[in-house]
Amino acid sequence: MDKELLVSGLERIGVPLDEGMIERLMIHVSEIMLFNPALKLVGDKDPDGIIIRHVLDSAAAYPVFMKETEPGCTIADLGSGAGFPGVVLAALMPDRVFVLVERMQRRSQFLKGVLLRTGLRNAEVEERDLRTVRRRFDAVTCRAFHPMFSIADEVSSIVDGDGVLLLYKGQRKNAESELSVLRGEGYGFDERMENLRVPYLDEARTMAVLRNFRRL
Repeated sequence: MDKELLVSGLERIGVPLDEGMIERLMIHVSEIMLFNPALKLVGDKDPDGIIIRHVLDSAAAYPVFMKETEPGCTIADLGSGAGFPGVVLAALMPDRVFVLVERMQRRSQFLKGVLLRTGLRNAEVEERDLRTVRRRFDAVTCRAFHPMFSIADEVSSIVDGDGVLLLYKGQRKNAESELSVLRGEGYGFDERMENLRVPYLDEARTMAVLRNFRRL
């Protein structure tokens, strides 16, 4: 596993590094490598691929999260799966609290093990379907999850009125098309698109930043 790949990638994103942060992320990747054959957590089978396509892909939104959220706020990661982006962001932002929402028991147990192994104290796991979440959050994020228009009712009930949705998307035109469908379904919001750059990955990434999310 190439530690320097991780370090240089995070430096390119602009993340202030410390040894504890790097160690936690390396443990996370090691845990994925250990359990991936049984749990099918990610498609990549080599650790460097996981670092680039998942860890750095998740970390690429670090500047957006720093701008759009405040220290002490609580952020929900919907369908956390292998811990992307929630575990990565929790390691990068120890002054924010992350709730990893995962309905599949085997994956939620994996996430709990990762939090134990890494010593991350600013993250917790909620093993439940999104439809049964009753808490409200300052921010909600998701990556490689359902299209926003298919979970809009559930998301609108868990994000605070002045909260923010930070949605990982691929090409900008596809993200805009998804939001157009959402508006057609009767939802209103203020939107901004942020282009994300993932080090060592030549693929388009966009973050949709939505505020004042509501049904009209």
